[in-house]
This record gives sequence, structure tokens and C-alpha cells, in this order.
Amino acid sequence: MYHLQKYRTNNDRHECPNCHKKHSFTWYVDDDGQPIDPTCGKCNHENSCGYHYPPREYFADHPTDRKPMGDRPKQEAATPLPMPKPLCTLPFDYVIKSASYNSSFVRFLHGLFGAGIVHYLMALYALGATHEGDVIFWQIDKAGRVHGGKIVKFYPVGHPKFGHRDKEDEYVVTWVHPKLKRLGLLPDDWELTQCLFGEHLLNLSFNKEKTIALVESEKSAMIGAAVFPQYVWLATGGKHNLQYAKTKSLAGRKVIMFPDTDTKGETFKLWQTKATEIAKFCKVTVSNRLEREATPEQKEKGIDIADWLVDEIQSGALAVELTNEMQTVIMREQHPIINTLIQELKLKPDP
Repeated sequence: MYHLQKYRTNNDRHECPNCHKKHSFTWYVDDDGQPIDPTCGKCNHENSCGYHYPPREYFADHPTDRKPMGDRPKQEAATPLPMPKPLCTLPFDYVIKSASYNSSFVRFLHGLFGAGIVHYLMALYALGATHEGDVIFWQIDKAGRVHGGKIVKFYPVGHPKFGHRDKEDEYVVTWVHPKLKRLGLLPDDWELTQCLFGEHLLNLSFNKEKTIALVESEKSAMIGAAVFPQYVWLATGGKHNLQYAKTKSLAGRKVIMFPDTDTKGETFKLWQTKATEIAKFCKVTVSNRLEREATPEQKEKGIDIADWLVDEIQSGALAVELTNEMQTVIMREQHPIINTLIQELKLKPDP
């Protein structure tokens, strides 16, 4: 019933709800050409954005929006539905081969926390790096399947904005799979299906009873994990990526959501709405700490929980130490992902 809108004029391409680039977003429309929703579609910038919200995920998130099918002839009703496309994944070898501390982002973490906690975060999140020093945030699900690798460029050491994304670069965010396609290592029809960043942590035995802290950016998840290891920190990878299909992995868990700030509180309201949807399968609350305590100037900048915590650490108001649990995680051999990283990188805490 639904397909991507055919291109005729520039007006058939819209603003992407994720990267906000003009004339880059293709809606899914019905047979009459009517769009399902302005967020339901695919961004043309596969390299730098990768946003794709297909109808099956949209209607899973919004079941009341599905249009009635109406009466159909018996022979049409008996026609079997097409099989869903198999999940496209990447070999885990790419995670291992990319594992590296050689990125501007990891250097920022090292200056903030020290080597011990950086080892801990590496063991948890399996960070990679490109030859250019950009960090790779791998999306790995509960089953250990690699959904994709998000490449993010951060400002280098010495830059006034060191520790922040290099938004002056047109390709501040890219993905691993387009590069592999160009090299002929993936088929052309390979399609990214995102999961939550850090989702693989949910199956760790020592995380089974922990509350989930859900944030927007991967940076926020990692800084949160260093400061508050009593929570399992996951990231959506964007405020519009908080979708039903990506949050089903949280079923049965207690979740606290930490939305970013903005001048009108729109992100907070959006995540409140999303919270009511995922509350059907998990116990969820939305933290209003930033919304309540951030100054107008901070909201103008759109600070997130990571910015808040970094300010506290750099001002000396908050101290972060390597705990016994963190050292145990670094040396743990129980989980295959962490075990593989330990063996490949020979990670161990500083004496």
C-alpha cells in the first residue's frame, strides 16, 4: 500500500526530521500519493544522516493511525503477505578491526576521566576509530548482531570546542556501510536498520536489575556511564530516533529518559509523548532536571545531560573514580563482546 514518493520536482523532497537538510527527505505515501506522516520516510543523505522510518515501524509506534483496509475480494484477502526483508547486519570482525583509542573523542574522555575509566568505557561500548581519527559508535543489539557503525567527527585537541562534534564539517556524521558498499564488500541493497546504541549491555548479568538511562547522543551515554555506573546508559542517536521498533528491547525494564534542552521545551514534550507509548511494555519516567534547572542561556545552546555533567566535573563539583565494579567489567570474560575486546586489545586497568 505504501511506497516512497516518486521524484518529479524539487518540491517532492522535504526537510529531514533528523538532519534538517532541505529537499533531502522522501516521504512514504499511499496509492493516492498521500503521505503517512512527515516523519515517515527516508533521508537521501545515507552517508551523513541515515534516517529511515518505514511504515511498519511508524504504525507499530502509532497503531491508531493505520487506515482501515475496507472490504476486499476473497481472493485478494487470501493473497499471502510478502515476507519481511531479513535484517541486514555487519560481521563483528569490523568492530574488532576498528577498535582503537585513536580518536579525538576518546582523547577528550581521557582528559576528562583518566585511562582507567576510558578502558572501562571501551570495554562496554566497543568504540572504533577511522584512520582520520573520527570515532565509530557501533550499534550492537542484545543478540550481538552489528546493525551499523556511526562515524562522528569531533573537534581535535587544542580546538576551543574540543569535545564537541565538528559541525563545521559537512560530513560530521557518516556511516560505515556506504564505505563498504563502495569497496564491494556489501551488496547494493544492504539497508541500515538502527538499534539503540549500547543495547548489547542489557544482557550482561550485572546489568539485569539496573535501571536504564536513555539519552539522545552516544556521547551522553558514555559520559553518563562513567559518572553513574549504577545505570545502564543507552542512546537513541537522535531525538527522532526514539521509536517503538528501537525501544522494544527495553521491555520489562525500568527506564529514565533524559531529553536534551531547547528554548521552547519541544524536545522534552516530544519525549514525554514517546514515554506514554513505550510505557505499554516498560516502566518509564522522563527526567525534568535539565528542563527545570538549566538557565535560558544553556537552553539556547541546547545542552544535554553530558554538557551538564562535564561542567560539573571541570568545575570540581563532581569527582569520578574507577570503582571496583568498573575494574571487574574491564577484566570480565563472561560476555562475548567484552571478552573479544579484552583479548584483542589486552585491556586492563592501570595499576
